[in-house]
Amino acid sequence: MQTQLEELTAMGHEVTLIAPDRHLQKPRLGRIIECPTIYLEGLPAHLSVLHCSDRRAKLISSVADFDVVHSQTERGALVLGARIARLQNIPHLHTFHANIAGTHQTVRGAFFGTLSYRLLVLPALRGATQQDTPPAKLPSARHETGGLAARTDWKSFAQIAQRVDAYTVPSPFMRDLIDEAAGERLPSYVVPTGYNRGMLDAIGETQREREGPRVRFLSIGRLAKEKRLDVLIKAFRAADLPDAELVIVGDGDQRDPLKRLAAGADNIDFRWHLSSLSAIAYELVNADALVLSSYRFDSQGLVISEAVAAGLPVMYCDGRLTVGTSPESALLTGPDVKSMARGFVAMMDPAKRRAMSAASAKLLPDLSPERTAERYVAAYHDLIEERTTSG
Repeated sequence: MQTQLEELTAMGHEVTLIAPDRHLQKPRLGRIIECPTIYLEGLPAHLSVLHCSDRRAKLISSVADFDVVHSQTERGALVLGARIARLQNIPHLHTFHANIAGTHQTVRGAFFGTLSYRLLVLPALRGATQQDTPPAKLPSARHETGGLAARTDWKSFAQIAQRVDAYTVPSPFMRDLIDEAAGERLPSYVVPTGYNRGMLDAIGETQREREGPRVRFLSIGRLAKEKRLDVLIKAFRAADLPDAELVIVGDGDQRDPLKRLAAGADNIDFRWHLSSLSAIAYELVNADALVLSSYRFDSQGLVISEAVAAGLPVMYCDGRLTVGTSPESALLTGPDVKSMARGFVAMMDPAKRRAMSAASAKLLPDLSPERTAERYVAAYHDLIEERTTSG
């Protein structure tokens, strides 16, 4: 959202950010309206829920007029956005950022999130929009293999999408599942999240320091079960590549189990959490390939965009991650240990990596943050024009 705010402002648009009044680092651009939140101390800050009553919507509308409302979370912001849109008679665009359905196979308690949609979010949204919609259904088990709870999440997303003027997603597979659950093609846009300009600058300013034939595979992300780094480590060890190393950047609750899994392997190195762009850029520039082991969890895989910015080839196992990948720039393997081990072996070919790297660089223009903002603005204009014509 910080990047979106920067890009839209640079294009000359007036942007107002309605944000939680806690744990807020105010951007220096645009107008900020701090909104009270429902929040339990000790929980992650992103679990704050904006106050979304009619009274709050009226208070905001009394100090700010908008042309369009763009909500970014499926909690208080979604309901508050719907109320503001109804009060001001303006279009409401919603973005589904995360693939919540992908959490059920690895995260205990994810089912409670499914229940929260059914019992809290959807009833509140129905009250905010005051409109009836056709019934939604579960998508096919062939298209969503994560089980009943995952399919129920897509049904919930469809019911949300039915109650806004249009929605956006970062990857085409999300639109396909939402529309399947809705039973029709809803107004929507695929808007991939672009790379961070600061990261691109940091990559450009970083010199590669490594030499020699040793191949470095790089993994960047949270050390969480849904990222399946245990599969990645097992696959790398099974590949048995004495002229390769695996560098893992990130931290999380799987730190100790993964460290034990890598015990005895002198070619697996943990960098833990890196907070600065320059430190992450250093790892990208000094790697030979990015490896991604998450399967049917990520909505886009932002680290893939960072790899494209660094001109890195990519090895991944989730065929739904089509943003930032192509058959020429990335190697798609199966999600199991043996398939990924074969992928590691294939990526040892230097000629193959050079060709993939050249193809990866060609994908960069379409992943720029400016392109992301342009797509959003096109959606805004479509919705405003449609509202003006129909009203």
